[in-house]
Amino acid sequence: MKRAMVLAMVAALGLALAQGRTVNLLWSGAITGPTSDVGGPYGAGIEDYCKYANEQKLIPNVTLNCTVRDDQYQNPNTQRIFEEALDRAKPAMYLGYSTGAMLQLKPLINEVKMPTLPASAHIGLIDPPNNQYMFLPVSSYSEQVVALMEYINRTTKNAKIALVVNPSPFGRAVVDHARRAAQRLGQSIVDVREVGGGNLDNTALLRALDAAGAQFIIHQNVAGPVANILKDAKRLGLDKKIRQMGAVYTGGSDLIRLAGDAAEGYLWASSYYTLDENTPGIALQKQLAAKYNRSPDILNSTNYTAGMLAAAIAVEAMKRAAQRFNGRIDNETVYQALIGMNGPNAFKPGFAVSTKSGIEIDFTRSEQTGAEGLRVLEAKGGKFVPVTDPFTSALFRQVRNP
Repeated sequence: MKRAMVLAMVAALGLALAQGRTVNLLWSGAITGPTSDVGGPYGAGIEDYCKYANEQKLIPNVTLNCTVRDDQYQNPNTQRIFEEALDRAKPAMYLGYSTGAMLQLKPLINEVKMPTLPASAHIGLIDPPNNQYMFLPVSSYSEQVVALMEYINRTTKNAKIALVVNPSPFGRAVVDHARRAAQRLGQSIVDVREVGGGNLDNTALLRALDAAGAQFIIHQNVAGPVANILKDAKRLGLDKKIRQMGAVYTGGSDLIRLAGDAAEGYLWASSYYTLDENTPGIALQKQLAAKYNRSPDILNSTNYTAGMLAAAIAVEAMKRAAQRFNGRIDNETVYQALIGMNGPNAFKPGFAVSTKSGIEIDFTRSEQTGAEGLRVLEAKGGKFVPVTDPFTSALFRQVRNP
């Protein structure tokens, strides 16, 4: 009798697996409100990759229920959305967004052991304490800024640099690391200014930075405020005197669309491939944008690429969890799949550049940055083109935890 019951249970389980089941994946971010120029395309990338994953049955016998919520860049909204999901949907993985909200949720994420990929690349998210379940899809903001400072040092010794950052934890994330890197490189940080959206006249700012002797401005912001500063620098004739550059969310086609020819010569640190490059990820991005009728602005946005990469990592981790743990996909098995995504099991979807050793995305229990390679690109002729090979900043690792 007992053997018959066991056989019946096994048969029922097999039937359930054959019929398929649903696994939840949650993203919340700024579809509206501040930084929605990033969040809109980012969320679209997640939506489209999830549709593609279901259509292609990337996880056999599993249907992904991808929930995309607008938190309006409000930390209380993000907290509420995440807690509701924990109570009702029990997602296997969480795709987060803003620096402020992710820093606020970090202890809770660690407590409930939820594998999380934020859009924010604040290095503090993967630094102790409460950092075990956070993973950055690409290099941190701080590494991108330090890499730009290393690039400056190739041609200009003892450079004078100003930092212009968003008035938020997102913007301030890079300041301490930039100061430490400047000390190592013999550079001077002559000023640090905070600039948000609505900066329609930057004359006073630029005159002050010029008076301080700034030869370079490094931005840690989103594209809108940077575009306004670039246009004002051109109007004032300072574009020939002060070179401007910035971390990942400052650049790309969004900056060129907003700044026009004032973007020419802007230097941009990014781990992502551009739409002009022939990689499997970029080909898929073009295919899905056409299939789901996305606008040219969405298609061309690096933030659309970034959303797809986050969703691709999540789907791949779920697929590997199912293969390794007899179909079980939950926060525990997905975490194990993520920290096993390295060496011969590294992931290569073709959205981000590889390191010199050929690795695109890999994680371990202690190394929680996925794409460690990045490049410096320059705006030339209305598009960004690489001016370096992919590299990983050695100096950043020296100044990260001095």
